[in-house]
Amino acid sequence: MSFIGIVSDTKSEKIINNILKNRLEKDKNIITINEKSIVNMKNIKFETILIANSNKIAKEYREALENIIVNTKYLILNADIAIDLKIEKENELSVVTYGFNPKATITASSVEENILLCIQRKIVDINKRQIEQQEIKISVFDNMEININDIIAVATILLLYGKII
Repeated sequence: MSFIGIVSDTKSEKIINNILKNRLEKDKNIITINEKSIVNMKNIKFETILIANSNKIAKEYREALENIIVNTKYLILNADIAIDLKIEKENELSVVTYGFNPKATITASSVEENILLCIQRKIVDINKRQIEQQEIKISVFDNMEININDIIAVATILLLYGKII
């Protein structure tokens, strides 16, 4: 059983959570990380943590989040927001950024009826397969009012878990 943590605003958390639950295996548990729950998560070893909104965790809880990240395999960060975290460089954490920032690992090169995701740097997925630089066309998720950054965040997680491509 593996755990995926999500740090985001309430609306995005619900949308991301619902999409992932429908598209990932049942042994993947999606857990919301917020100020109320972070203190109780010190013993959970997350496989992946998505930070879509750093404002969700106040400064006094940042250290607790940093301690959780130390044991995480993948950290997915929204490159369009400032995230003030101190992460040890010694651990084997793979950081994947997403968003419209031109330096993001995964960005959108076209946003219309379909979204053209651009993988700008090689990444290694959860199954140790290399994903080379490329563009991937994805369809917008059905009947949902969802912002593009949330779509890119979900696509990034699905890509890391071998569910896109």
